[in-house]
Parts: sequence; C-alpha cells; structure tokens
Amino acid sequence: MFRKKLSIILALALISSQVSAQTSEALPFVRIGHDASREAMAGAGSLSGASAAWASYDNAALSVESASRLSVAAGFQTWAPTGGSFLNAGASYKIGERLGVTAGVSYGMGQPYDVYSATGVKTGTFTPSNYILNIGAGYKILPFLSAGLNLHSAKETIAEGASHGTISGDLFVMGAFNGVKAGLGLLSLGTPVYSASGAKFNLPSSVRLSGAYEGKAGEVIAFGAYADADYFLFSGALTAAAGVRAEYNEMVRVMAGYSYGSAGAIIPSHASVGLGGSFAGIDLDAAILLGGSLSGTFLVNLGYRF
Repeated sequence: MFRKKLSIILALALISSQVSAQTSEALPFVRIGHDASREAMAGAGSLSGASAAWASYDNAALSVESASRLSVAAGFQTWAPTGGSFLNAGASYKIGERLGVTAGVSYGMGQPYDVYSATGVKTGTFTPSNYILNIGAGYKILPFLSAGLNLHSAKETIAEGASHGTISGDLFVMGAFNGVKAGLGLLSLGTPVYSASGAKFNLPSSVRLSGAYEGKAGEVIAFGAYADADYFLFSGALTAAAGVRAEYNEMVRVMAGYSYGSAGAIIPSHASVGLGGSFAGIDLDAAILLGGSLSGTFLVNLGYRF
C-alpha cells in the first residue's frame, strides 16, 4: 500500500515537472520533433518534401505533396533536458496523384528512478515511458493546394499505476507554386488530461504558420529556406524557427537553423546543425541541438524512398 502511495506521489511530482505552472500544458512530448533533417534546422521545415516519411507527426499533406511514391524512415534520438531517449519511425505512401496516407510511432524512455518499500529498502527501479501513435491522410484539392489530417493516440506512464493519455489531431493546409510554399495548421487539438484530483491540463495545441522556398543553383546544387511559427492557444507561448538546407548532386547535404521560444514554450530557444547523405534511394541524416537545456540532443535517421 505504501509503495502504491509513493508511486502516486512520484507521479504527481513528475506531472508537475512536465507541465508548466504558467501554461498548464500536459504531455509535452507530443511536440518534440523526431525528423533529423528538420531538427537540423531547429524544427523548421513543415513544408519540406524531404520530410514526407514523418508527415504523420504534424503535416499529413506532405504525404501527397512528396515527389516520392513511398517514404519510410526510422531513427534514434536523445533528449538532453531529461536524459531520456526515443525510438521513432514514420512512413508515407502516395496513392495515385491526389491521395496520400501516412503513419508513425515514437516510443520514449526516461531516466529510471529507485522504488523503496515502507521500511526504506530499495525494491527495484521504474523507468518512465511514453508513446505516440499516428495515422493520417493527405489530399490534393487543386494542383497547387493540398490538405492533410492526422490523428494521434498518446500515453505517458510516469510511475507504477500512474499513466495518462489522450487522443488528438492535426489539420494542415499547404500551397505550392514555382518553389514558393505556404501553409497553415492547427496542431495537437484534443481532449485534456485530468490529474487524480480532477485538475484539468490542456494539450499544447497551437496554430502554425509556415513558409518555404525551394530551388536550384545550377545543375547540382539544390537549396531550401524554411520558417515555422507557432502560437500556443492555452499558454500564449510563441515559437518561431528558421532553417536552411543545401544539397550537392542529390548526394550530400548540410542543414542549420535557429528556433526562438518565448517564456513558457515547451521547446526553448536553441540552434542546430546537421549533415545528411543519399544513395540509391537510401537517406541518412543526423542532427545535433545546441544551446540551453537542449544542448547535446542528438538525432540520427535512416530512410528509404522511391
């Protein structure tokens, strides 16, 4: 009985550590990016066709906007603020020219902590965990306009017998014309999370405005510039990310970016850099985040497309 009470106390403490006292936002892990090519640009790139495999995490319209029929990717990620890590995967498939489907899964593991009996004897350890399952679809409304819808099931277990989860969704509309792209999205809209005492904690829902320009310099250099800004509906926090990407001969690429996070933002201000390479449809990308509590966060993804 004592052990169960201790688990509940620890759960409440961990919930408090993951929900901002200013924002009352729950399940913040649902807003952590897992695409190394985008995280190398500090999270910018919601409109990047190179991110089609990860479309189920925010912009499902990429599933039909991608130049590839099939895009799949999987990766590993550390998370410096908590010392935890994630295993991530995503896929998109284009059906014909007007419909795309996408899915993804991410499993996160926190740092284990000790569990003690009523007499103070250590009885074992517990490792907090979380997951998010995604499914979505994109539809090309007009030759220059697409829309996408994602559904997510997210759950977090922070102590023995203490877990909480919810269902949420994203709606994203994007347009593209001669390399210029613009998008508008509603992200992480869903049911709130309630504590054992009945306190209500909203999801980190936001409105996102995105822009991008993709082009070529000569025959072998491709480049892209991306920007995303989010206004969080319940906390009033603001994040804004900008990044660039340059690729040589569709084989080697470099990425860099910076993201600003206001007070109360789940993702704080940071910079990032990354490298990637492609050969015979196989993609390998890596990114590292720099600055503040995120410094040292590392991602690596392996993907395939055709």
